Amino acid sequence: MNHTQLIAQLEKLGNKKRSLGSARFFKTYKGGYAEGDKFLGITVPTTRAIAKPYEKLALSEVSKLVKNPYHEIRLAGLVILVAQAKKSKTLAERKKIFDFYMKHVRYVNNWDFVDATAEYVVGAYLSEISHTQCLVFINKMIASKNMWENRIIMIATFHEIKKGNGKMAVYVAERLLGHKHDLMHKAVGWMLREVGKRASKKELTDFLDKHAATMPRTALRYAIEHFSASERAKYMGMKNRSVLAI
Repeated sequence: MNHTQLIAQLEKLGNKKRSLGSARFFKTYKGGYAEGDKFLGITVPTTRAIAKPYEKLALSEVSKLVKNPYHEIRLAGLVILVAQAKKSKTLAERKKIFDFYMKHVRYVNNWDFVDATAEYVVGAYLSEISHTQCLVFINKMIASKNMWENRIIMIATFHEIKKGNGKMAVYVAERLLGHKHDLMHKAVGWMLREVGKRASKKELTDFLDKHAATMPRTALRYAIEHFSASERAKYMGMKNRSVLAI
């Protein structure tokens, strides 16, 4: 089995009507966050099912998938990469997959790609390297001018959150609060919400007590989604008062 066989299978399932819908949904128009992306018109479950038998594909073959101009073919390559990351048995194997991912990071150019991969490829690897190495990489991704790299490091923190550790997520979120794009506001709020749900509600409330008044409204709404009505009212009130004071 090779990448050309996988591509041929996907191309046979292409649907013109669905491809146009996907193009609109992912904002491929001029000035959109996915400007110029192309779609075959295949659902995500179908793409994943087609990719599954190819999970042992060599990275040289996966590279050809990830570099493909069609969204679903890139997704198939990334799904295979995640499967290999999950099945890796040594740090050396995980580093090889991580290095491959970062070498191809310019092709991880939409939120669905980021959300399907960052936790498993980036987050898992960062949890095993030294604190100094980890921090250097995190700060590099935070400072990147590429929104997808910013989102990658935010979503990568989900790995530690699921282990009950919200510190990395809070660190990254605090430094990305000023991001201008709504897709980042959603990512920041989502990970903060998960900190409160899976790691420490106090960590989340401490963060909100400090930043609720000034953080983007979308990020705040996502972060407090699981709070009680009175708690949501408290933090939205802090935001509303800050807006009125301007």
